Amino acid sequence: MSMDISQSSVLQEWASKLDILFARCEGAYSDLTLSGYRKDLEIFAGWCAENGEAFLPADPRSIASFFNAQLEKCSYATIRRRASAIRFAHVLSDLPSPIGHSEVYLALRRAARTKGRRPKQVLGLTRDLLEKMLAACPDTLAGKRDAAVLSVGYDTLCRSSELSWMRVEDVRLDEGRIYIPRSKSDPFGDGRFAPLSAPTVELVECWLDSAAIMAGPLFRGLHTGALGQSHLETSSIRRLMKAAARRANLPNQAQLLSGHSMRVGAAQDMLRMGCDALAIMTAGGWKNFEVVSRYVEWTPDVRKFG
Repeated sequence: MSMDISQSSVLQEWASKLDILFARCEGAYSDLTLSGYRKDLEIFAGWCAENGEAFLPADPRSIASFFNAQLEKCSYATIRRRASAIRFAHVLSDLPSPIGHSEVYLALRRAARTKGRRPKQVLGLTRDLLEKMLAACPDTLAGKRDAAVLSVGYDTLCRSSELSWMRVEDVRLDEGRIYIPRSKSDPFGDGRFAPLSAPTVELVECWLDSAAIMAGPLFRGLHTGALGQSHLETSSIRRLMKAAARRANLPNQAQLLSGHSMRVGAAQDMLRMGCDALAIMTAGGWKNFEVVSRYVEWTPDVRKFG
């Protein structure tokens, strides 16, 4: 029992350190990034408390042992993300980063060889799937919102987080385009404009008119039929996408869709239409060619899931 009390006391002390650290970082990183780092650091802190290891600063050998333990239940991508979080905590605490130590390097190589470095590809929301899902959206306020979200996401090749951040003021319906002020690959807000097709413009107009939204968050939650004032959460966007697939009698596809599916599917469609890599990168705001090539090199035959 005394060990549990001791662990709890240590975790409370470390949680206070994290509170101070993340308070300093507000505004310098997106809320989504800080939330992800915090969750990973809390998992590492819990492991350190259970094993009697130091947390901040952390010993490289302790980090290597943590990564080795994570191999049983985590993907390589998750372990790499937690390595980034640990490095972040040390650098922003003005401490030497232990991630470059040989013990940590070997643990990461071990994870890569054991798990494989290649992340799983999500199912792309291609034009064919999109049209089936749009046709199944009901003529309700929620249905109109869902249709607008899906269509804007496909046209702009946006991540679910970028859709969540969109505001009415960013939409230029008369010009058939929308301004995307910030993205994961654009942390300093250089922004980009993305075109909207005529059907998408109609869907957005229908949503805005029905919801009587004049300013603020473009896509919003609905609670017992009442329109919320805050932006639609990324988790809600993923859920509405899966729900739209199930309404379209596509339950197997629904399981494979994610917040990146609109982005992936549109990129795959662009490749089929003969667009080159530069055009796809420009359309989706990508900076890394390797990521784009992974998205478009494999297009699953969704018919086998039906």
